[in-house]
Amino acid sequence: MQELQTFYLELLPWLEGNLFLQLVSIFTLSLIPFFESYGAIPLGLVLAFPAIPVIIVAIIGNWISVMAFIWIISSIRGKITKNKNKKKEPSKRAIKARRYFEKYGVPGVSLAGILLAFHLAAGIALAAGAKRSYVSLWMTISIVLWAVVVGVLFIFGIDLLS
Repeated sequence: MQELQTFYLELLPWLEGNLFLQLVSIFTLSLIPFFESYGAIPLGLVLAFPAIPVIIVAIIGNWISVMAFIWIISSIRGKITKNKNKKKEPSKRAIKARRYFEKYGVPGVSLAGILLAFHLAAGIALAAGAKRSYVSLWMTISIVLWAVVVGVLFIFGIDLLS
C-alpha cells in the first residue's frame, strides 16, 4: 500500500499535505461518468487522504454530475417527445432497458447504479418514462448509500492489509 501511495504522490507531488487540492482532485474525479464516487473514494483512501472528507466530497461531486445529467436528459427527452409524431420500433437496447425498469422500477435501477454507472441508471429510468423528481430522489439515495458502503468497506480493507 505504501508503494502505491509513494508512486502517486511522486506523480502528483502538489497533492501531498494540501487538503484543499486533495479534495478538489477527488471532487473532479467523482464528476466523471463511469468513474464516479465509487472510483474516487478508493483512490483518495489509498493515497491516505482523510476518509470522511473524501467520502463527502465524492458524494457531492457524483451527485452534481448525475443531477446535471438527469436535468439535461429530461429536458432533451421532453423536447423530443413533443416533436415526435411517428412511432418507430424500439431498439434492442431500449427493450432490454425497459425490461429492467419494469422488473425493478426506479429504486432497483438506481440502486444498481454501482454496477451500471449512476449516469446510465438514471438514463434508463428517464428513458422508461419515470419522473425527473422521482429519479433524482432515488439516485441521491443510491449515490449516498453506495459511497458510504464503498468508503467503509475500503477503510476496513486497508486496515486488514496493514
